[in-house]
Amino acid sequence: MNPGQPCALMFRVAITASSERLAIVHLLHLNPAYQSPMTSHIVPDQVLNRILDSHLRGVPLKSVRLVVQEDDKQVMFPIEVDFHDYIERRNPHEAAPVTTGRGLFTQRVKIRSEFVLAGLTRVHTSHSTPLAVPKDIARALR
Repeated sequence: MNPGQPCALMFRVAITASSERLAIVHLLHLNPAYQSPMTSHIVPDQVLNRILDSHLRGVPLKSVRLVVQEDDKQVMFPIEVDFHDYIERRNPHEAAPVTTGRGLFTQRVKIRSEFVLAGLTRVHTSHSTPLAVPKDIARALR
């Protein structure tokens, strides 16, 4: 993986027709001469954050899925919230000091998932393990 390499992608957003509406961000790697989003977490993270900010702002993040495709291989990446960024942007959360051993203090933070909205905090997939694409999501991408 070379973080300085360009990447050529096409993206689309599909909405499921099921009772639980999901917004599926589908990244399709087009040209093998360019870096693949399968081999770099930087690529999908940067593109996903831009899409969430410009096209899905305000959608509950728990309703968003990321699918990356290269040739005929599709995988889904779990989306993780950048909690430091979420708190810095003064999004709704509860914080309480907690005493730890040796007289040290730490802070316990509670965040309700319905308050985490697309475009209002950064997200990442860097620690996510790719998953098989569930049938209902694959069906929505046909």
